[in-house]
Amino acid sequence: MASKTYIQIFVFLGLVLLTGQIRSGQEFIPPPPIDHNLIYMLVEQSKFAALPFEQGQTTLRADVIARSDKVGYIELKGEHSATVKGPDARVFLFTTEGPGKHPPFLVWLTAHRGARRVTAITERGLRGFAIASEEIIKPAVRVLARDGDMVFIELRPRTSLVPGEYAIIGDDVTRIATFRVMEASQH
Repeated sequence: MASKTYIQIFVFLGLVLLTGQIRSGQEFIPPPPIDHNLIYMLVEQSKFAALPFEQGQTTLRADVIARSDKVGYIELKGEHSATVKGPDARVFLFTTEGPGKHPPFLVWLTAHRGARRVTAITERGLRGFAIASEEIIKPAVRVLARDGDMVFIELRPRTSLVPGEYAIIGDDVTRIATFRVMEASQH
């Protein structure tokens, strides 16, 4: 009877170890890249590729303390991003951690007269801008590495992205990483 129990325990532990190896094999993340200023996506399940930056334009004065609440836009030239990704895109980036800090936002861009845009808001008495909450893709955030205040994180949409234009927007509108998701038949 005791040997049967040991065999069951051995089989159970073997299955647990095997399941752990399978999961870790599917979730392999390479070590953080050297350049902390870029935004990355995982390609070929084992390498990071940097997303190109585009320069956004806005009429909002995010560099000064706002005198009143204003609604405006951050706009990017061109109808489409040159970078095409799948609906389960995973974004990796370095950000600082601390009170009042947040990682850049993954946002949905809408088409407008040959450009792409997202609604931005300034709030009276504050410097900077906010993105309209309905245009933010709510991510699952996972910290992968930590070095003091600097953290390397993964932003993963909670659900698959629908076809359209997307951007990762932080505090600097001149450095916006963009990509688009296309229908499977359009690839």
